[in-house]
Amino acid sequence: MISILFVLALLASVPENVTEFDLANGIHVVSRTVPGGEVEGLSFFLIGGSRVLEESNQGIEAFALEAAMTGSDTYPDERWREIMDVTLASWNASYNYDYSRYHLKCLSEDLPLLLDGFADCLLEPELDSVAVGRVQNSQLVALQSELEDPDNRVWLVANKGFMGTGHPYLLRPDGIPSTLSSFDVDDAREWLSSRIKSGNIVITHAGPTPPEQLAELLEASFGRIPEGGDVIPSVPEFGIDRDTVIAETDETLSAYCVVKFKAPPAGNADLPAYITACLVVDEMLWQVLRTDNALTYAVFGGSTNSYRRNWGYMYISTTEPVLSATLMTGVFRDVASGNVDQSLVTGVANNYRTTQGINAQSMDTQCWMLGSGYISAGDWRAPYLLQESLENMTVYEISRALSDWAGTAGWGIIADGAIVDFAEFEPWSLKGE
Repeated sequence: MISILFVLALLASVPENVTEFDLANGIHVVSRTVPGGEVEGLSFFLIGGSRVLEESNQGIEAFALEAAMTGSDTYPDERWREIMDVTLASWNASYNYDYSRYHLKCLSEDLPLLLDGFADCLLEPELDSVAVGRVQNSQLVALQSELEDPDNRVWLVANKGFMGTGHPYLLRPDGIPSTLSSFDVDDAREWLSSRIKSGNIVITHAGPTPPEQLAELLEASFGRIPEGGDVIPSVPEFGIDRDTVIAETDETLSAYCVVKFKAPPAGNADLPAYITACLVVDEMLWQVLRTDNALTYAVFGGSTNSYRRNWGYMYISTTEPVLSATLMTGVFRDVASGNVDQSLVTGVANNYRTTQGINAQSMDTQCWMLGSGYISAGDWRAPYLLQESLENMTVYEISRALSDWAGTAGWGIIADGAIVDFAEFEPWSLKGE
């Protein structure tokens, strides 16, 4: 009998039915034909992310795109919302360090209308002041809620210790309250005018529409976007040269601790082993800090894998941050030194491949994989190749990758100074040097 794991591993293999082409204006398109259904997925990527932002305009792209998508001159707010209701199309957006992404899910029969409206909103946005105000208020509420929660904010504190002064990833694609509250309709219109250019855009598609038909639909809609594009700077290395701790005080019963450390960039040959190493760290953190020492109900580790500059991380919520941080570094050193059972390595690698194989079957995830691979690694195949490379991972491979890449670490801690002694916080070294 063929195992479920084997089947899912096959599902994660690099697909053969993928076509790349350029529109007449230069927009690059990556399309995976998925026959036999009626659901289309299409993602619009605007390349740049935090690298096109400044301290004074953090969040402007997220604000401008959300404002634009409330309607256009041809598809004003009320009509655009009616089209959404009739077609039951869904949109979701995300804004990260390397790009902004807008994703459309709809039935094939509605794709021509929705693509025309989508492009029209970007090129001729209505930017009604009332609709834009709703967007702005919604974003501010979400942002303020995130910042008020120390469990969320600690990740930003860790960035300060890890990324180094002036790194573009310190700028927040979703903004900060002071910048987001300052934007108006004119700011949105000016940003869209400067950024909606063919050289800044990648479009990915997963669905039954064949490439020839998709090309015609995109030429009629996104082919209207003017040529040109920004010169986007490369992402510098994370700038810390020594282990660092940034601590903030807050009235909270639990201390929140995050440590970040360097990881291979998207597409790098060491990334599969590094990801596996961080998954092993995750398993061992639970055993050591939760099961053996009862220090927490929340502890985990992991790594990013789709950025031009990635990082690994460990997190804990605990009333004993000093002891917990010491034990966390011990877990890291064990994995980096190869003090791990091969069965654990094989198990976490197979579990990850299984999970990714399941997730990769949605049109949304397919579009994201195609786009993030192309933008961050220069090859849409990169996310698929990463999954394939997890097979037969060894203790030696994961320990070498973790030891070679991690280097110095940046700690972020939020705690109540009346409960814990900040003087005891130290830049715990992951490498024991």
